[in-house]
Amino acid sequence: MNRFINNCGIAVGAVMLFACTGAQSPEMPVVTEEPSQETVSQPRPVTPAVKPADTPPAAPQPTQIIKVETPEKEQIAGQSPVERLKAWDKNLHFLRTDFIQNSSFERVVISRSQGTLFYDQAKHALRLDTKDTDGAVIQSAVTDKRKIFILDEKGKEVSQLSWQEWQQGQPNQALFDFGNYTELLSRHHVKVIRPDFLALTPKEGEEYTLYLTLRPEDYFPQGIKLVSGDMVTQAELTHIQQNKPLPQATFGGFFK
Repeated sequence: MNRFINNCGIAVGAVMLFACTGAQSPEMPVVTEEPSQETVSQPRPVTPAVKPADTPPAAPQPTQIIKVETPEKEQIAGQSPVERLKAWDKNLHFLRTDFIQNSSFERVVISRSQGTLFYDQAKHALRLDTKDTDGAVIQSAVTDKRKIFILDEKGKEVSQLSWQEWQQGQPNQALFDFGNYTELLSRHHVKVIRPDFLALTPKEGEEYTLYLTLRPEDYFPQGIKLVSGDMVTQAELTHIQQNKPLPQATFGGFFK
């Protein structure tokens, strides 16, 4: 910090008294009587002029400090969107939600699906019912995120494969990451575009952008959009029920 020194020069003018004596006129009588002390004005001492700068400066007033909350402090307090999303995911025990998902290439819709998703945190179980436009189930996938069972419209098993193999074939994998969003966030660079809108880009691997639209009241990810080049897949979640216990038959007895 630079220091500034104010030099105040005080110019004090010395007041000089000059006595001017004139020549006496011959016609004028000469006064020889000394004037009395009452009639002689004694010169008053001259007080040097004091400039305002000579006045001692007033004591400095304490500086008012305005506290500004930083994003770091918000994160420590658990108020940032990222921390709120992690807290929401940690406290999610049950979930039932409807979804509509569209995939488009160069803005042309190439596929559309809809259905209902169920999640049970304790069992690590997830069920995805794909439905037709009338709401009838046409296929189901039930998994504990290790093994996945594909069921037909009547609930009969038609195939079985590993979770990783099935998930890699899905255009929007984040739709199935409930209960795992903390790990999902750790694998991405996260940009807070708005308090309710995040953009995630992978720290390694293929390039894409994953957008999460969070519900303002509880930071539930109600919109999940994946953009990879000209391919865009977007899922919207509706009729959301959180932490309401699911019927025992939801997962068909595949997982105890």
